[in-house]
Amino acid sequence: MAGLAARAGFDGLELIVNSPKMAPGEAMAAVHEACPILSLHAPFRDWSKWGGHLDSWKATTALANSLPETNHITLHPPQAGLGGLVSSRWFKRAYDLPVLLDAKGRVEYSLENMPWTESPFGRDPLDKLMDQCRDKNVGLTLDVCHLGVSGRDILSALDRVPMELLYHVHFSDSRGHREHMAPGEGELPLYGFLQRLAERGYSRIITLELEPAAFPNDDEGTLEILVDMREFMAAALEI
Repeated sequence: MAGLAARAGFDGLELIVNSPKMAPGEAMAAVHEACPILSLHAPFRDWSKWGGHLDSWKATTALANSLPETNHITLHPPQAGLGGLVSSRWFKRAYDLPVLLDAKGRVEYSLENMPWTESPFGRDPLDKLMDQCRDKNVGLTLDVCHLGVSGRDILSALDRVPMELLYHVHFSDSRGHREHMAPGEGELPLYGFLQRLAERGYSRIITLELEPAAFPNDDEGTLEILVDMREFMAAALEI
């Protein structure tokens, strides 16, 4: 897939770290050579494979430190509940994640907004997440389709996020509760979203994050879709 992304004209990749085998070494260097790895997504399940939630984030940081152009890591905030009790406790006490996770100076982190169940009571989840980002010395990864499945107006949500806090964007469409659809297959005003990003001077990474069902089984068909998506995004951003 790295080679196809490069052929389609993308600047680089964000890799989901889903196995401890994704560690510093020749295999990851080969992927980076095919298409630069610009960002990593830390594990968001099966943390026991790494020895625990914190260890999985430290392993992701070690991988980022080893790659010459990887300067960002996306994190899912630990969820409350019995399964995430321990990780939620240390996360709540953590006030400088780059120091805690042994990041080199160039590696930044951001917390991703997850799908929310809206409630008329309590604090707005987006405000709460942005305050967590500030408290923990990290930025925000704004996942557009997660806003969509949460019933949010994606343009209004974007307008509430200060650009200095917005480190990363996960870009895809949604319809109802279905996530990570190809742009144009769902219901979100994605062209306008990208235009708004450009108007506000956003200059960091936008990751096209699509479900496997968005692609055919052959490489040439996949390449054609990737080229179309890149051109769609470039036109909206006017780059």
